[in-house]
Amino acid sequence: MTPAVLATTQAVPTRQPTEVQTGPSARAGDAPVVVRAEGLGKRFRIYGTPLDRAWEWFGRRQRAGKPLHTDFWAVRDVSFEVRRGECLGIIGPNGSGKSTLLKMIAGAMRPTEGRFEVDGMVLSLLELGAGLNPMLTGRANIVSAATLLGFPASFARDKIEEIESFAELGEFFDRPVNMYSSGMRVRLAFSMFACFRPEVFIVDEALSVGDVFFQQKCAARIRELMASGMTMIFVSHDQGAVLSLCTRAIVMNHGRPIFQGGPDEAVSRYLASLSGNKWGPRLAPPPPAAAASPADDALAQTIIKHDITAARRAQRHGTGELAIVAARVLDPRGRDSMAVQVGEKLTIQVLLEARDQIEAPRAGIRVFDRFNSMIFAAGTFQLGHQLPPMKPGDRVVVVFTLTMDVQPDRYTFGLGAGEPVAGDINAGIAHDRVDRLGPIHVEISPTTVRPFYGAARLPLSAVHHACQPSGVHA
Repeated sequence: MTPAVLATTQAVPTRQPTEVQTGPSARAGDAPVVVRAEGLGKRFRIYGTPLDRAWEWFGRRQRAGKPLHTDFWAVRDVSFEVRRGECLGIIGPNGSGKSTLLKMIAGAMRPTEGRFEVDGMVLSLLELGAGLNPMLTGRANIVSAATLLGFPASFARDKIEEIESFAELGEFFDRPVNMYSSGMRVRLAFSMFACFRPEVFIVDEALSVGDVFFQQKCAARIRELMASGMTMIFVSHDQGAVLSLCTRAIVMNHGRPIFQGGPDEAVSRYLASLSGNKWGPRLAPPPPAAAASPADDALAQTIIKHDITAARRAQRHGTGELAIVAARVLDPRGRDSMAVQVGEKLTIQVLLEARDQIEAPRAGIRVFDRFNSMIFAAGTFQLGHQLPPMKPGDRVVVVFTLTMDVQPDRYTFGLGAGEPVAGDINAGIAHDRVDRLGPIHVEISPTTVRPFYGAARLPLSAVHHACQPSGVHA
């Protein structure tokens, strides 16, 4: 293992750290910490003209009574730990400091403040084709990169065949890189680094490049490397990749972390930041008994009695103006059960209560597989079902009927309540979201013919037309 990389900077004025909301996350047990960052920040100086920079070099600090530069903090107050075998995702809107943060961790950029430690061999894929010599062939670039990374020449020769097979570049593998498309460059770079098997792999958006088949191959290799103990930090706008690969995630906004925790809640908060929604504190489950009132009908009382949202493992967050008071799940026989056969229906009853005036309330459901990949999400808006406006204290029961046309397995789900935002028909404010509910057990009898194979059943029909043998005419 290579020596730890340690970066420190000059002293800076003492400040109060930014409050970062945190949530539960899946941790890699008692595995050792491989990457640690404490109060990382990066400041850039912005000059009005190139001449101002030159004047500052000569010791001048002002021109016409004004400073020669202004300070811009691209990243500030970032602290986290990543353990061996974990995958940390960093998400946020463009310009939020994600790539700058990765460059500091990779050692490509010196932080202005704070410190970080990386214990292990680090390989970073920060930009498309970065580090590749455009005049060399793909094969020669692998040998060159291995040498620069300190590997013996025999190591590169032993890995050439594996890298060539993984990259699937065909005859271009022995052609100069300046003939490659951007997708081919990232294929070569990712294949090279993945086959070198680093202890810490840092990736910036590279997994979103290339065709779907190569992306699937990359995801499978990452899972294989993580199972063997590799640690990964990556930036992505692909919410599916964050949910399926990450054990934790950080949401960045305006250069600062606004949340650290589980990937499901991180994605929710990222989407909220895009729509301008300001998240409130994490919500505690409403007390079932106290929430009931004499005016509640029998259905609401029954849902409260059989509530599933108070489960210990459930996570909830949101602004709180529209609350999920309780929810109940029924199987096709009307029992409180989440075990069904493939193709059977589950009934989900959701009791909502307005804590503020809600003009256009919405409710929805999200379903996740055992890899935490979201396989389905929809709600009243997608179904064209408009809920009535609600004033404080109003309650409504939304009943979803969900056909589990998915492969036999275990699934989790989440419930959401919110309302739309102006200017974006597909965006909304999440007033209450309850995640990590379930599990739903989808089974199939060994004597039943499987109606489909794969993750889910898609609408499919078939017809046939009889063909006469060649040369035969009616």
